Amino acid sequence: MKKQKKNVIPICFATDDNYIPLLAVALASLLDNGSEENYYKIYILTTSLKQENIDRILKLKTSNSSIKFVSLAKELDKLTDLFHLRDYYSKETYYRIFIPNLFPQYKKVLYLDCDIVVLKDVAELYNTSLHRDYVAAVQEEVMLTYDVFGNYVEKNDGINRNEYFNAGILLINCQKFREKFMAEKFVDLLNRYTFRVVQDEDYLNVLCKGHVKWLPLGWNKTSYQNDSFDENELKLVHYKIIWRPWKYKNVKYEEYFWKYAQKTDFYEHLLNMRDTYSEESKQRDNEVMINLQKMAEEDANDPNNYFNTHGERGKGKNILNRLKKIIHIKTLLSFRRIK
Repeated sequence: MKKQKKNVIPICFATDDNYIPLLAVALASLLDNGSEENYYKIYILTTSLKQENIDRILKLKTSNSSIKFVSLAKELDKLTDLFHLRDYYSKETYYRIFIPNLFPQYKKVLYLDCDIVVLKDVAELYNTSLHRDYVAAVQEEVMLTYDVFGNYVEKNDGINRNEYFNAGILLINCQKFREKFMAEKFVDLLNRYTFRVVQDEDYLNVLCKGHVKWLPLGWNKTSYQNDSFDENELKLVHYKIIWRPWKYKNVKYEEYFWKYAQKTDFYEHLLNMRDTYSEESKQRDNEVMINLQKMAEEDANDPNNYFNTHGERGKGKNILNRLKKIIHIKTLLSFRRIK
């Protein structure tokens, strides 16, 4: 009897050594909820990792999955100085934008942040039809919950707060990204304007505006209380900003995080991280959140913000020169094909 060919689900993560314990938890949950009908091809995008961390991650591999580490050090060295970094951001957070260029063999790829727990089969998410949309994504709950951030994306980015997506869970239409020179447009915009508040997420939202397939909130639920959310629809938890169980106790949905942490080599390490997280660190987190809100308010009211200078109000007149520059950038971005 002929063996049935499995459906291939290509998935990308991006990490450095600091996020390896969280990646392990995310992978353990993803593979535990996978189906034997599918084959999960997992790519870990990075610059460099300790061998011991690589070995620990590879231990999570199952019979219906592969895990490949992809170093982008050489390919993106020339762009390193362009990346705008702040606080817990690393340059790896920008790598998702280059995925379509790195994987020309795929029409679409699922990108996932490391600070998540998966509770359902991600194949369901991957099988979403994109048609002409650039990405499939979920509304950013933070912009809907905090008025200061909702006001920021409307005044600074020129995007309705209800149409701003979280970039941590993305189904990327690789074909459209390549056709529309999205990586090249990103590098061009990175040269011209600095988003201070949400950085990579702002760039993706302004570049994909009007071309987003909206997914149910259950596929990217922030780990805080939302009374309007039906808990029966929970499929993926995103532990972001200050709602992180490896730093704080009594975080909503923390039981899922610790369930899968126990399946990794990092369980004791993560427990120790939480139990030794100092009051000074917690105060620093609080100050970061306050500063973010202040920054968002400043940028929303800045007459030289993105929307007023580069957005719909401030579009450049010489479109031909802009296109020429983007095509020039395309020649500079030479990526090796990753199999």
